[in-house]
Amino acid sequence: MVKEDSEKTKYPCSRLKGLKDFSAFAQEPGWKPAKINIALFKKLDLAKGKEGEAVYALRFLGLIDSVGTPTTEFDQLKQKYKGTMNRLVQEKYAELFSLLPPRMINQSRLVKYFGLPVETAEYQAKLLVWFCEQAGIDLPNVEPKFHRARSDRKKKGVNDKS
Repeated sequence: MVKEDSEKTKYPCSRLKGLKDFSAFAQEPGWKPAKINIALFKKLDLAKGKEGEAVYALRFLGLIDSVGTPTTEFDQLKQKYKGTMNRLVQEKYAELFSLLPPRMINQSRLVKYFGLPVETAEYQAKLLVWFCEQAGIDLPNVEPKFHRARSDRKKKGVNDKS
C-alpha cells in the first residue's frame, strides 16, 4: 500500500555537528544519562539552537523514547556502534532504500526523494549520508561535499546586479 501524504515519513533534518558531538558522548563507556532531551543538549552545549532537531533524530532512530529515556537500542549502540547503526538506518530508511539502492544514490536523487523545501531536503540528505557513513553503508555516488541550493541563490544575487 502506498503511503498518503498525511502518512509520509517525517525524516529528521538535524545539522551534523550536534549529532557528531553527541555520537562521541554515546560511544564513551559508562555514559548513559537518564534523559536525553533538549535540556541535556543545551547543558552539554551540543547542537546550539537546533537541539530539538537533534533530539528528534535520536527519537527517529529509536535511540530514545518519546520522553527522552534511552532505549535498548541506545544500549546496543554503546556495545556495537557500527552494527547497530547499520540495522537502525536500514530499518528507518527502508522505504527510501527500497526505491534507491545505495549504489544508485547521489545528492540530487536524495534531495528529490526528500522533497520540498529544498533547504530542508538537503539537511535530510546530508544527515542520511552521515548516518550511512556511521553504519558502514557505502554510497559510492554521493559527492564528499554537498552542493547547497542557497549557494546558487547567493551567486545569482551577486551576478544579477546591474
